[in-house]
Amino acid sequence: MAYQFFHIETYSEQPQPVKGSKGHFNSAAQVEGEAARDPLYSEHVDSPLPPKQLAGTLTIADFRAKRAQLLANITETVTGKNGTTYTRALRKDAATLYTEIHSHPLTSEEVMADPDAHAHSIVDWGTRVLDDFKARMPKGIDYTSVLHLDEGHVHIHILAMNTADPKLDANKLHAGKVAAAVHRDQNVSDAIESLPKPDLAKRPNKPKKSRPSKNRVTQKKNDASHAAAVIAWETECAEIDAANDKLITAWEAENKRHLNEGRQKRGRPSVQTAYIAAMKKLQDDYYEAVGKPCGLLRVGPRLARKSTKEYAAEKKQAKRLAKEAARLEEQRKTHEAREAELAARADELATVEAKLAERETTHKADVDAAKNSLELERASFQQAKDEVEKAHKNWEKGLVEKENELLHREAELTEAVDAMGEIFEAVETGEAEIVNNKLFKPRWPGIVSRMQGADRDQVSSPIRKLINGFARLVVRLSKRTQDSHAPEMQDDGPGLGG
Repeated sequence: MAYQFFHIETYSEQPQPVKGSKGHFNSAAQVEGEAARDPLYSEHVDSPLPPKQLAGTLTIADFRAKRAQLLANITETVTGKNGTTYTRALRKDAATLYTEIHSHPLTSEEVMADPDAHAHSIVDWGTRVLDDFKARMPKGIDYTSVLHLDEGHVHIHILAMNTADPKLDANKLHAGKVAAAVHRDQNVSDAIESLPKPDLAKRPNKPKKSRPSKNRVTQKKNDASHAAAVIAWETECAEIDAANDKLITAWEAENKRHLNEGRQKRGRPSVQTAYIAAMKKLQDDYYEAVGKPCGLLRVGPRLARKSTKEYAAEKKQAKRLAKEAARLEEQRKTHEAREAELAARADELATVEAKLAERETTHKADVDAAKNSLELERASFQQAKDEVEKAHKNWEKGLVEKENELLHREAELTEAVDAMGEIFEAVETGEAEIVNNKLFKPRWPGIVSRMQGADRDQVSSPIRKLINGFARLVVRLSKRTQDSHAPEMQDDGPGLGG
């Protein structure tokens, strides 16, 4: 197959006969089950495979569940012949499921044998199919789509429901039925009435059995009589039915002729014509959106009455046109991308030029501001430098003072150690005496003399405490030597006398 195949249909919950297939009935449940590859509805497939769910749609399981829930909640108000109204569930023969089948020229066997080689063409075709479907559908629908690879050709099932409609009317999604409904609404006033139907003969009543008899002979006669009467009744009914069929057949032919004459006189297309025109347009639009880009023919050889050689040549031409269209499409995209790039570059250059002009206008002010800022920074730097130099000089001065203080302390400590040696030696030699717990000597070393004279404050407090403490210790030790029972001296006073 190298021509497009695109079929749409609506289904109800109640099974409906399939046109052109005697004894074949389809329902919404059967169509959903076939798409989902339920075993009960997949007996026509030799080796069923799980369907491939297409991205961007509801899963088929979610779609079936949602539709079932919506149907269960729908009610309608009906007015009876006597004028009374009552509420009931939605009619079982109401079309609530819309479907589309799209078939690809590649066979399932070819695709399964080399998936990588055919992946691009299948994906491109499937994408175009869904894009075209979404473009044709009104807002407020829900749909699912699956890909089958277990039958002759690769094909896609699209199942949709008119969720926005109170009764999920699927006929409003069917292009042909929508066109027919519009035609009827626009031409109600001058609709052509059919001829009155002929009066048909009524069938006689069926003979009734007589009351049972207790006499076997009588009962046998009654049964035979009733059987003969039934046969005669059936014969009469057959004659009446045959006569009525002739009348109906003649009426149908005459009524058809009458309607055709009326339509010709009216001079406008019929509902069927509107339906067919809409379906042809649907196929033409589908060819432009899907068939032509994918290298498919609009019609097959049988419809176009072409020979095999002509059909093969047209298929080859269609493939060449598809490749050429793809090449041109790529060129168009490349040119559009280049134009967009150049436009963006032009905008960028215009922005740069505007910025340069703005900078040129404000350049002098910026330079003056920069000079002022530089002068301020220089002044600030000089101030900071002066402060750092002053702090450095203060630090050096403090360091010298600290060093002098340490040298003075070191000299004092040395002198104090020498003084403590002299104090100890004076006690041992007896040059110093203890009076009122104090040591007295006619003349003490220089630092001790300073401590007891006017220069007392020249000796640091820690040195004074050290020497006095040492003197008290010497006094205490001397007292213990002289009298082991003497009381201890207080440590709060000086240990040296003048």
